[in-house]
Amino acid sequence: MTHSFAFVTDTHLDDAFTRSHQVPAREDLILLLQEIAGKGIREVVIGGDIGEPSSHSFLFDALKQHTPDYKVILGNFDKLEDVRQHYHPPGLVDGTMCYSEDRDGFRYIFLDSSSEVLYDAQLQWLEQELKTAGKVLLFVHHPVVEIPVLVDGLQPLQGREKIKALLLKHPHAVYVFCGHLHITDQRQEQNIHQTVTPATSAQFIKEAAGLEIDLSYFGYSIITLTGDTVTTEIVRWERDR
Repeated sequence: MTHSFAFVTDTHLDDAFTRSHQVPAREDLILLLQEIAGKGIREVVIGGDIGEPSSHSFLFDALKQHTPDYKVILGNFDKLEDVRQHYHPPGLVDGTMCYSEDRDGFRYIFLDSSSEVLYDAQLQWLEQELKTAGKVLLFVHHPVVEIPVLVDGLQPLQGREKIKALLLKHPHAVYVFCGHLHITDQRQEQNIHQTVTPATSAQFIKEAAGLEIDLSYFGYSIITLTGDTVTTEIVRWERDR
């Protein structure tokens, strides 16, 4: 059995970042959702940094129209009280939006990193959730495995080494899907397979010494589960097409 879903992150709808760079964030999001739906994919995970609260109605209306089966995690620009006006969190841990579900032989874990640090209650919850016999899909806005680029050092998830230690103890593969950095990156550290999905807004140039913006493309990821095998495709949408 094969099951595919999309990971869309860092839309930054209507916020200062996209407006200052004249990014047509709303139009780009619709293009991606239409393309995802056109591939027969009806399930999407929104990876955080949605945008201004005034844009949330637009986002959730678009999701209901194009990809009605969706989950949400929060980024460092998101606030739970804003998002929950449009999305009922499947679970809360000490006031943070953390939840999980078991499907397709995998445990899906959705982790709230909006405060840029994981509190003790979240770490304890994560440790319990990792007590599963199967492989794990972990969705979190911030990368867990460190990436040697400038932007990762500027706004890292504080204490992420504690998260990584928990993941490394898991007896099976753990697949981490994140955003935050506005770059594309895929790397493995022991049993941890981490994919950083490009933003649906603007990218940072990965190799640059400073924070240089790349407006030439935006993108998303498609995750496909075939039995117990996980494959990830990074999809780039060139803005001049």
